[in-house]
Amino acid sequence: MDEEILGADLRLMFESDTRYSGLGADLAVGRSGDIGIVEGRKNLGQAILHRLLTRKGELGDIGHPDYGSRLHELIGEPNNQTTRDLVRLYVKECMAQEIRVADVMEITVNVPRDQPSAVLLDLTVRPIGSTFPMNLVFPYYLEVI
Repeated sequence: MDEEILGADLRLMFESDTRYSGLGADLAVGRSGDIGIVEGRKNLGQAILHRLLTRKGELGDIGHPDYGSRLHELIGEPNNQTTRDLVRLYVKECMAQEIRVADVMEITVNVPRDQPSAVLLDLTVRPIGSTFPMNLVFPYYLEVI
């Protein structure tokens, strides 16, 4: 696969650079002091995460009214099967907007044992121009932490 079709962007560093914690992100700076860049599949993964975590309509004022997901509507809802089904639905709707995703292969939503107010989202997609899937796993919190 030609990684160029998946693009490049500024690399963002989450609270813990090894996993998403739900507490925002900042620009990543390399040892040389330059701002980091993310390319190819890593860029797509970062873009998917940001698309899912952005409230749909939040970027309307800058010309992107349909960008984002409806996941934020579930904050405060009970962590039950109905809510987890809505998580799957909202993720599927959101991924339909991402032109670099050829196919959503699987969406799994589980409850982490140590975090009853969160869901663990496991998303497998096939990027355009590729036969190899990629996987993203991250927690989504149903209450404000």
